[in-house]
Amino acid sequence: MNNNPKISIAIPAYEYSGNGWYFLSYLLNSIIEQDYKNYEVVVSDQSSNDSIKEVCNIYSKIMNIHHVPFDLKGMGKNFNNAVDHCSGSLIKVMCADDYFVDHRALTKIVQSFDDDSNFWLLNGCVHSQVMNNFYERMIPYYQDKIHLGANTISSPSVLTMRGKFFFDDSLVMLLDCEMYKRLYKVHGNPMIIQDPLICNRMHKDQAQKNQNDVLQKEIEYCRKLYDE
Repeated sequence: MNNNPKISIAIPAYEYSGNGWYFLSYLLNSIIEQDYKNYEVVVSDQSSNDSIKEVCNIYSKIMNIHHVPFDLKGMGKNFNNAVDHCSGSLIKVMCADDYFVDHRALTKIVQSFDDDSNFWLLNGCVHSQVMNNFYERMIPYYQDKIHLGANTISSPSVLTMRGKFFFDDSLVMLLDCEMYKRLYKVHGNPMIIQDPLICNRMHKDQAQKNQNDVLQKEIEYCRKLYDE
């Protein structure tokens, strides 16, 4: 691979009850602090007002960022739209309410792809409810029942791909878990960076809310999908 590949950061954005612009700003600040500079940011915006667009306009003066309005509803559709508009050879997925906690995160990701030809990479993470009060460090690993809801990998924010691969937009609760299962079946084992590179922000307006009825339906869907 090119020693200085462009990495695209694909961000699906939402209003988050009026906090979306703040969450996105915090994430963008953590991207600016990265020591690896050959990146683009793609923001797919499902919000109904201009707050996300205004943030993107401000940051466009100091970083390579593209704001993509997106009217179709659905979390998976928003993820996929962000990925689809990426032009980098590497695509780092980031939820808009999460952020980088290691200023060398992009460097570590790029260097990992230089050392291996695998398609996908996972990195460690931490969690936070109060800003920078981190807990529950998680080192991701793949296991074969992940598509049934036992998420041993974490949110999509730990995922980087060598090229485009899309989420099943019919899913919500198992959107990421099914994606990991399919990535494994198509591309084999992921590379793993054990270091915590990102923080999953925990809050009441998270996109994947605990909906047991939806979860059970999606588990049955995934069972049939993979003939179990």
